Amino acid sequence: TANSTMFNPTDLVLELDQATIDRAWLQSQATGSASSRWQNYLNQVALAVFLPWLQAEVDATAKTQWQQAQVDVWEVVNGTAIAIKDAKLVLIPSEADDLSELRVAQEWLDIPNWSADYYLAVQVNVDEGYVRVWGYATHQQLKQGNFDAGDRTYSLTDDQLIGDLNALW
Repeated sequence: TANSTMFNPTDLVLELDQATIDRAWLQSQATGSASSRWQNYLNQVALAVFLPWLQAEVDATAKTQWQQAQVDVWEVVNGTAIAIKDAKLVLIPSEADDLSELRVAQEWLDIPNWSADYYLAVQVNVDEGYVRVWGYATHQQLKQGNFDAGDRTYSLTDDQLIGDLNALW
């Protein structure tokens, strides 16, 4: 289980069980390249613990934006779109221990029917058994952030993110 002393009190830390990890691993193996399989896996894990929490705590009708097409999205970009009430969130999972920035693929901001209201920075730590939402940003914040033409991402540093997830609801 996660040691709560290493987290900010405003972080949302969700426990990850072995069954969820195994299921996400199996579901991710059908995709193309090794890198897209890993991206798919991280997204599956984040979604598997975040969506049930969201449905239980915030909005019972929350669901992924593209049920079946989501796997195709993960072949190209990292992130999972979730529709909640009248807003759209995108989970951006990473396994990095370095939480100094949130990097979001350009597609999530610049394609009109992909763009969301909020982008959530999610750390996936399978070894320690947790998924942590450690901050979020609005569409406008990211658009005004740093754009890297090389890897086609928008980014914000951790101090530019909104740290308290409760402010989102």
